[in-house]
Amino acid sequence: MLKSDVLEHLKSSKNLLAFSAGVDSSALLCLLLDANIKFDIAIVDYGLRVQSKDEVAYAKELADKYNIKCFIHKAEKIDTNFEASARKIRYDFFESLIQDNGYDNLLTAHHLGDRFEWMLMQFCKGAGCAELSGMKSVQNKKNYKLIRPLLHLDKSELLEYLKNNKIKYFEDKSNFDESYTRNSFRHGYTNPLISEHLDGIKKVLNI
Repeated sequence: MLKSDVLEHLKSSKNLLAFSAGVDSSALLCLLLDANIKFDIAIVDYGLRVQSKDEVAYAKELADKYNIKCFIHKAEKIDTNFEASARKIRYDFFESLIQDNGYDNLLTAHHLGDRFEWMLMQFCKGAGCAELSGMKSVQNKKNYKLIRPLLHLDKSELLEYLKNNKIKYFEDKSNFDESYTRNSFRHGYTNPLISEHLDGIKKVLNI
């Protein structure tokens, strides 16, 4: 399911996977294992849900099972602008690990839906062509590459892979809370469009 050009790049690099134990990152972790890609994982516990303890425990379980390193960050309480603050906490943590441990790549589990959603949100904000191009599978950062190996796959395809291979994952109930702007946009616009026009959307995005 992962593209050969991405796999070739990852085989010769030191990789850190941003892991959450959800659908997307659980699928990516197992796809990387299937392809014999070496990597470590990093997970952030925001402490907002009882389930988060189980997600961290699952990350540790996988790390022990597959002999990989598991880095865990317990975030301080976020009082305002949760989405933006949580994102900063995540990437500050990941980038500190990259600097301290010499990782070449940070792997995230963004998929087709995330890419399309980003494009739609930027379009609705009146963004220009550069912003609309949005997420790329490989993006150069200051001292590492941000790689998104799942951008050609829809979430339904990831769920099918998990089901067929009987792979455990967690569903974050906060993803259904439409008080978050992104969730509201996703359930109101992104998901219905992808459900009806997946093939066309893949064609437009050259996937």
